Amino acid sequence: MAVAALLLIKSSRIAACVALLLLVGCALIPLIRANSFISPLAFLLSGLGAFWLVGIWRQRTEVDQSLVDARLIVESMPGLGWATDDKGNFVYVNPSVIDYVGKSTEEFNATGRTGLEAVHPDDSDRVTHAWLTSMKTGAPFESVHRIRRADGDYNWFHAYGRPHLNDQGDIQGWYGTTIDVDEKQRAEQRLAESERQLRTLIDTMPVMIWCGSPAGEPIYQNPKLLEYLGATTEQIRDNHFGVVHPDDMARFQSTWADCVKEKTPLSLICRLRFNDGTYRWNRVTAAPLLSENGEILQWYGTNVDIEELHQTQEELRENADRLRLMLDTLPALVWCASPDGQPTYFNEPLMRYSGVTLEELRGTDGSGFAPMISRLVHPADAPNLRHRFEQSFKTGEPISLKYRHRLADGGYHLVDCRARVLRDCQSRLFQWYGVIVDVEEETQAQTKLLKAQHQLELATRAASLAELSASIAHEINQPLVAVVTNSSATEKWLEAVPPNLERAKKAARNSVDAANDAAEVITRVKALFRQSGGAKAPGNLNEVIEEACVLLRERIAASRCDLRTELQADLPQVTFDRGLILQVLVNILQNAMDAMVNLNGSARLLEIRSRHDGEHVVVHIRDNGTGLHDAEKIFEPFYTTKHNGMGIGLSICRSIVGAHDGRLWATPAEPSGSMFCFSLPATGGDA
Repeated sequence: MAVAALLLIKSSRIAACVALLLLVGCALIPLIRANSFISPLAFLLSGLGAFWLVGIWRQRTEVDQSLVDARLIVESMPGLGWATDDKGNFVYVNPSVIDYVGKSTEEFNATGRTGLEAVHPDDSDRVTHAWLTSMKTGAPFESVHRIRRADGDYNWFHAYGRPHLNDQGDIQGWYGTTIDVDEKQRAEQRLAESERQLRTLIDTMPVMIWCGSPAGEPIYQNPKLLEYLGATTEQIRDNHFGVVHPDDMARFQSTWADCVKEKTPLSLICRLRFNDGTYRWNRVTAAPLLSENGEILQWYGTNVDIEELHQTQEELRENADRLRLMLDTLPALVWCASPDGQPTYFNEPLMRYSGVTLEELRGTDGSGFAPMISRLVHPADAPNLRHRFEQSFKTGEPISLKYRHRLADGGYHLVDCRARVLRDCQSRLFQWYGVIVDVEEETQAQTKLLKAQHQLELATRAASLAELSASIAHEINQPLVAVVTNSSATEKWLEAVPPNLERAKKAARNSVDAANDAAEVITRVKALFRQSGGAKAPGNLNEVIEEACVLLRERIAASRCDLRTELQADLPQVTFDRGLILQVLVNILQNAMDAMVNLNGSARLLEIRSRHDGEHVVVHIRDNGTGLHDAEKIFEPFYTTKHNGMGIGLSICRSIVGAHDGRLWATPAEPSGSMFCFSLPATGGDA
């Protein structure tokens, strides 16, 4: 608009000049006609006027072109161009302003606020103050603020304005431009926000962070580090090595100087002074930020307090030393191996026991556990041992087996080897820990014990012979008397005239039956006192109970006991040694009768019951005798309550039942007496 006004002013002046020339020309025409001497003068004046007019026209054309060019420049500018009068009223805004704000010059001036209503409310006071200050002082106007777009959104703009002064220095108006800096401003805001967040993160995170100059001088410490050291940034800058423990000072300075010189990261463990004056272990790490040409721009580092970790490591190291010392002094043979079986540790007793060192077993190629087996295991046991070890190393199953181990003197001892694997938090095999126990003497002692126990059983059976002799003699005597009697009767009936063959045959048959009864008694006695038990076979416990009752029939009658049996008819079969279980029954029944010897005038009750209980067959033998003082001690070897007892009968009975995978126990009976019970696993099927 200012350009248009200027063009209008210039055009008016030219028109006035042309009109003046026309008036002069019209006034000279009569003179020229009346006076001929004036003609040359008039011609000259006309020529000068024409020349002057051409010059004015030419100047006007140049000015008009300049104004057109200026207008084009202003209106094609990417920013918002504007001009105001000395009062601040807009006299011109370029099309970009109208397109962006959606208002013309007149609309801006209509509000009386010279366009400030388009400024963001949060920026309005600041922009108004700056604009009024510039109008008052004549200083250039500059402001970065938000301007509302026609659609209501705001963008950031950078506004520049300069005053136009006359010759006297008075402000004639203002000319300015407003450039869109929204992307730049928002980017700077994001950058500032990121920096703020980063600084907040660094200042609040529980890690001690610091920065250093290219030469390694400290230039920044976050609040966590300052609080930890109990020092200020200036104090650390003046003497940053003063926080290091004196004993670690030289090593720290040397290492740090090498890192700065070689431009390599720093990683060091040292003691730093805590804010209470004590020193605590820290892990100090730093890395240089390098430029494109490899020069150090800055050092960035962290300090981590590892006092507790360091103490824990020291304790673990001390514990490991104590454990190693303990393992080397224990009278046990201890070894360790990697997950794949490579030996990693033999304690001193094991190396002395085997006559080899761990290095000799490992070999130069680290060939695993194969050299250990080939050198320390009896050749006959090596294949099985190798197979078991390979299987465990693959699956992680515990190792438990016995084999013959080669001693330092070349001999072999039977050992019990056991090992388990330690797994990490992800259940991966981590380390094998094993122990080897020499069981040679124990095995020999066990063999001797078994032999002695067997001989003791025989002695127990022999000791029972005295008590059973009367019953055995009576049992054999009765069928023998019957044989003699029936034989005499047979002879008598045959001598009769005529011979009574029917009676003779009957007497002969009775003799045979009596002889068979005697043979059966002898068979039972032989089963009871034979030196080795017969083979185990399925059978019915009720039959053995009845056999024991028959065998002790005379003893039961002599002791005036009331024998009662309650045997379950459909008992499942049990796999047992008939002779050994018969011995158990006889021993328990004899003990029950002995417990009722002193019951003068009272009924002596002896009950035998059998029943099926789940997977077992249970036998109960109850008496109403003196009862039990200790239900477990009575099963200990050589413990007895009898004056002439050996104290081994019940111990052997429990061993026999245990050998059949069963259980023998005793409990007090109510109201008096005791109850002995034993159970044997049922094998299924009816007897």
